[in-house]
Amino acid sequence: MDLDAFTNAVAVELDDAFADMNTRWPGLLPDNDELGPDARHQLARFCALLVAENETLNLTRITDPRGMAVRHIVDSLVAYRAFPPARGGAILDLGSGGGVPGIPLAIALPKRPVLLVDSRGRKAEAMGRIIAALDLGPRVESLAVRAEELLVKRRVDTVVSRAVGTVGKQLDLLRPVRKNLQRVVMLKGPAADDELAAARTPGRRLGFKVAERIEVTLPDDEAERVVLVFSAKR
Repeated sequence: MDLDAFTNAVAVELDDAFADMNTRWPGLLPDNDELGPDARHQLARFCALLVAENETLNLTRITDPRGMAVRHIVDSLVAYRAFPPARGGAILDLGSGGGVPGIPLAIALPKRPVLLVDSRGRKAEAMGRIIAALDLGPRVESLAVRAEELLVKRRVDTVVSRAVGTVGKQLDLLRPVRKNLQRVVMLKGPAADDELAAARTPGRRLGFKVAERIEVTLPDDEAERVVLVFSAKR
């Protein structure tokens, strides 16, 4: 494939999608000072590299420039305000797969270390190649390991996830290692509140409390996105 042509096509769609979001949800996405032309180009290039890797490995079902701009980049960055500049520490992308939302957030948050964690070795290796091509290393790492195993011995500030099981399943997974993390940020669909209610069964200890909730609709009315931010209970 022509990486440059695809990058340019995504960049056009990304500008349009950002403009749409800034009209409907002002202040939600990073502004031009926070995400300049070079970073936006990196985001578009990431999409091109992901499509190239997808030719030999199933990483994403979304491979058109508009879909990638909306469903991969904008959909990741709706969580941007959940990572205020005053916070530091590493971000762990749980079940990273095709590097979403970890790589878009890493580009938008250039001072934060980011760990892409996926138990499937081939996917982790593909993300390693993309990280190298985008010159994001060593700040951004791709690791073939289970998050709950890594968090036994490694501290992070925030665990972020998208499309990785239900709210209850994720909190159950992370509860035993919550002493090594501060927060959990989940990018969920419209069933988020039902999943949260199901997780709060009588007598069950979540180990986390909801600290913030963000709800938006993506451009083209493609999908409703709910961002749930949890803080770990000690």
